[in-house]
Amino acid sequence: MSIENYSYLWNEKKADFVLVKTDFGYGIVDKKEQSMLLISDEELEQKIISKMLENGNKVYDNINQAYSDV
Repeated sequence: MSIENYSYLWNEKKADFVLVKTDFGYGIVDKKEQSMLLISDEELEQKIISKMLENGNKVYDNINQAYSDV
């Protein structure tokens, strides 16, 4: 799957999809729906996270911060 299939994360849904710091790196979280986006391809996931960081998606220290900022 192409990274462009996920462009909504840093474009039209940028306010909803955020990054949460974890012990393993970052988790992709939909703070509005209170759910996590799981991507089984680790290389693709890292590219998506990098793209989200480049485009200024919010980053939270924990999941509670993300869920309370709706």
